[in-house]
Amino acid sequence: MRLLFPALLFLTPILQLQAEKQVVDSAFHHLRNAEPREWTHYPDTVEAEKLQLQFDAGNPESWKLLTLRQKGTKQTWTVTLNGEKIGQLQRDHNHLEHGITIPGGLLKAEDNVLEIATTSKNPDDIEVGDIVLHDLVFPLADEARMDQLAKNRGFRRGVPGDLSARLELVCLDENSGEPIPCRFTIVDAETGVLAFLGAESNDRLAVREGVIYSIDGKAEAAVEKGRNYKIYCGRGFEYSLGEKTVTLASGAKLVFKLRREVQTPGLVACDTHLHTYEFDRHGDCTLTERIISAAGEGVELPIATGHDKHIDYAPEAKRIGADRWLTTVLGCEVTTNLGHFNSFPIQPGAEPAQHKLRDWTQIFQNIYATPDVKVCILNHGRDVHRNFTPLAPENFNLKTGTFLNGRKLRANGIEIINSGAQQTDPLQLVGDWFALLKSGHKIAAVGSSDSHTVNFAIPGQGRTYVKATDGDPGKIDVSEAVDSFLNGQTWVSFGLLTDLSLDQKAGGVTVRVTGPSWANADRVRIFRNGELVRQERGFPRTRSKPGVIFEQTFALSDWDAKPGDFLCAVATGPGILEPWWPMMPPYQPDSPDFEPFVFGMSPAVWVK
Repeated sequence: MRLLFPALLFLTPILQLQAEKQVVDSAFHHLRNAEPREWTHYPDTVEAEKLQLQFDAGNPESWKLLTLRQKGTKQTWTVTLNGEKIGQLQRDHNHLEHGITIPGGLLKAEDNVLEIATTSKNPDDIEVGDIVLHDLVFPLADEARMDQLAKNRGFRRGVPGDLSARLELVCLDENSGEPIPCRFTIVDAETGVLAFLGAESNDRLAVREGVIYSIDGKAEAAVEKGRNYKIYCGRGFEYSLGEKTVTLASGAKLVFKLRREVQTPGLVACDTHLHTYEFDRHGDCTLTERIISAAGEGVELPIATGHDKHIDYAPEAKRIGADRWLTTVLGCEVTTNLGHFNSFPIQPGAEPAQHKLRDWTQIFQNIYATPDVKVCILNHGRDVHRNFTPLAPENFNLKTGTFLNGRKLRANGIEIINSGAQQTDPLQLVGDWFALLKSGHKIAAVGSSDSHTVNFAIPGQGRTYVKATDGDPGKIDVSEAVDSFLNGQTWVSFGLLTDLSLDQKAGGVTVRVTGPSWANADRVRIFRNGELVRQERGFPRTRSKPGVIFEQTFALSDWDAKPGDFLCAVATGPGILEPWWPMMPPYQPDSPDFEPFVFGMSPAVWVK
């Protein structure tokens, strides 16, 4: 039985109390647990392997909450007070504020010791500090609801009680004037940190520090009085970005109007790889938060891919009214020792495929034997899981596009962009896909987010556009979308959308790159049979057509293309680091050097 979470109620009496706080440490420390450094944008030298502070607490029983700022946290860093674990940092690369409840009787009047450390041996460069004690905790919800949220997302939010200004936010479609699902991002205007919010997730909102996804374009939150905030409003890849700066004396209502900047007629935005903590037990996302955040990012066709279990989003989407904005699809990530495979659609009530098989022939037979399954995607094929990497040289011959050790790939899709576990080189998996196509595999390119979280890995950031009737996002014909996957009609998007159209009668090839005003492309590559035949760089953004970054027609004859050849266009550009759509660094990097990027790739278009 699911708890019903009503809209936030502001508890005025507690907000009127005078909150006290004590600064433990105002510095922001750079820590590294092991060498070498994780990323080259960090300095060679580091302050320490762990943070250890000694402090007095005056009246120790008065302090209820410890808050801090953190940034770049990948491993599990434990926070201990006087030798007892009280919490841990959020595993999140973003710069954010974080609160941890202090157990009663643990603090002493003098000589308290606070330690932040990790036992992980994997190098992790983090920044942490600005540590403060607070005597008041903001009442986000009643205890029963907080317990349920903690169970379903794996942690309990703690917010200081000095949030006394009320912020009301509204997002409207610029054309219709109607409220639309969206993401609000609230940061400190000076530091850029994702700020504490006096608001909690419910049936309308998915809330993290500095982030609110709203299913109906409306949100309220308590924030710190007198603090200077930057507030952003977006709706994923296809929409504009709103931005306002405000300092609140008591309260304010901010209305954002977003316009559709990327037109996608006849295409549907799909995320083929979505999880929750509630059912997968890693990440931080509840089922309700997953649906709200997907809708807020403009994902129209979310595929539920629980690890080795079938989690149907449809009943919950209907219950909270999200089913007018998206059409959910039941799928599964079959998590084997020889690779992870997303499969869909799945007949409700069907048993999950076996995930402990150790032979590809049996694995694929078992996946396709699941009732209604037609699509099977090889996930993050360059990553190591259980000491196996599907596309590593010992398992895959890149020159011939064939697998070794007698294995045959029966997947009909392959992740090219996984924004939650991307590669250092954005073209590495593109090359793998080209090799598979040249060797005769009928396999579609796929983009996904692999999101288990509300904000750490943003749902729908990596996505796949597929052909389907798109007039009503709540009533998408799933069979049309599936046929698009099976026919290789898939557009991989990670901040850009690239299309290649072939007019054989006229002998012309037109490449078109679109994107919102806040993303740009600076390089377009065209491939024939996996070989680079044309490259454009340094071009000005097209201004005559809204949303169009690049558009040009080329002569097919210039590339000596013959029947049976395939063409593909790839566009790339600078990535997004800002807090309103931050892109994760690689999950398993090949190098400490990393340049964030946006990416868009067309389907393979075959010459007849």
